[in-house]
Amino acid sequence: MGAAGRFDQRAVALIELRCTRPEADLFEAALEERGWPVLERRGAALSESSERPVWYVIEARFPGSRVNAARGARERIELVADDLLLDLHVEAVESVVRDPADRPHWFAYERPEVHARTVPDLPRRTRWAERVRLWLAENTGIRDTGRLITAASAGAAEHLASRPLPGAPRRSGRLAARRPMGASPRPRPPAGGRRESSALFVRLAVLLSIGMWAGARITDGRAQGIGAWGWAALVAIGVTWGMARVGRRLLPEGSDTAAYGLGVVFGLAALGIGAGTALTAPDAGRGSAVLFVALCAAVVGNGLRLLVRQWTWQRAAPWLIPALLPLAFGFLPGLGLSVHVMYLEQFGVDLEDIEIPKAYQFLALLKLTACMSLWFMAPSLLGYMKHFHWHVKDRWFGHAVLLVVSVALLVNGVLGLGLLAAGEAGAKAVRDAVQGRTPAAYYGVEPEWVCVRPVGKTTDIPVDGGVLDPSRSYVRIGDAGGTVVLWAPDGNEVLKVPLSRLGIIPSEGRPAPSSCAAGGAGNR
Repeated sequence: MGAAGRFDQRAVALIELRCTRPEADLFEAALEERGWPVLERRGAALSESSERPVWYVIEARFPGSRVNAARGARERIELVADDLLLDLHVEAVESVVRDPADRPHWFAYERPEVHARTVPDLPRRTRWAERVRLWLAENTGIRDTGRLITAASAGAAEHLASRPLPGAPRRSGRLAARRPMGASPRPRPPAGGRRESSALFVRLAVLLSIGMWAGARITDGRAQGIGAWGWAALVAIGVTWGMARVGRRLLPEGSDTAAYGLGVVFGLAALGIGAGTALTAPDAGRGSAVLFVALCAAVVGNGLRLLVRQWTWQRAAPWLIPALLPLAFGFLPGLGLSVHVMYLEQFGVDLEDIEIPKAYQFLALLKLTACMSLWFMAPSLLGYMKHFHWHVKDRWFGHAVLLVVSVALLVNGVLGLGLLAAGEAGAKAVRDAVQGRTPAAYYGVEPEWVCVRPVGKTTDIPVDGGVLDPSRSYVRIGDAGGTVVLWAPDGNEVLKVPLSRLGIIPSEGRPAPSSCAAGGAGNR
């Protein structure tokens, strides 16, 4: 990574390098290219031909987590030596933490002149008008100069408000500094550094997401007894406690009561939002599953972001392009019909016998594409490994693990969640039909119970697959090209009959044989 990259961690390392003068120049040029300054250098004078030991104290800067940062720095330095074929040893390395404390914010403003204290007999109306102008200037920002100040005390803020800056316009009025509206005029000690505060807000967002999922899970399992949602309630309690701990770190010292109060409030809010999401879900009991999938997608997306941050786009492309190939294959015309083939196979019906609407073909294509996109978890895993400095050097073991994970995810996505899931949906539809229930629709295939009325003599109607019996109830699978497909659960027969030679009477459930024979469709 070049000097223009974004750095998260800094580590100081003591290095012993046995080299000649050209090798030392190569090493120092590589350090300069990466933006790693040389803090100290000692050793004998180098020659062009003979090797001599030289000790460097350098500062390595690189992206990634603070966890395991010292090891990540050592491996990155050794990687430079491996690329240049140098005799280098990292004798000591230690992570350096630089996280300046957040100072309170102030705004410079032109303080209006107030005569209430210098003129005792000032009219009441004028006195109140001056008080209003002063309050508006100190709280609403209508007289702000546009200067933002970060200072630990009011005195330092007042000094910085009137200090001239090159290029800034000079102001002749009385300048003062004010705190943001609603903030304490006397700021308390800061809660932590800038990086720590950002990390705490990320942690708070994660806890809120988990709390939303727990609320949705409690709502989904409310009718199944405490065993279905009791553990989700324990998760909600843990999330609330975690929010309180984060609040203690974010708020100033001595604000434990307020932190625990905010933790309870945020926890209840997360539970309420999750419960509302579950109640508004189209399928009962699926709200928590939807939130869980959304959380998993966010985790995978963050892993891809970390992978790109560790590398340039040129280095990340060889990993991301293979992950995009399933998406390209997923948008091939007609590939989404494979889920319909697996579904209809359970009925013994061919795909060409059923006409699937184009919109449902596209939806099935999107489902199969989403199943293929599980492969994104492999480069996402690589991103997390890079972020925590577990895969700095390109080792064969890491690549082997990623290869196994990639194959497992691709097979499980395409077969397990795509094709095999479609076959299981078809098998469930068959079981429902055998038990007399109406099978659920599946991406444009809408099975329904019907009674049939022949147009003309039954013996004159051409039937492919068996004998048409108007007294029996059938499951209408669909039609294509003027031919309707009927399925008889009791005999497991598939009949293909011209649609123009039949009158079809739909029913919400399996009609009784007497109702079909009598000319009407009824419910059992």
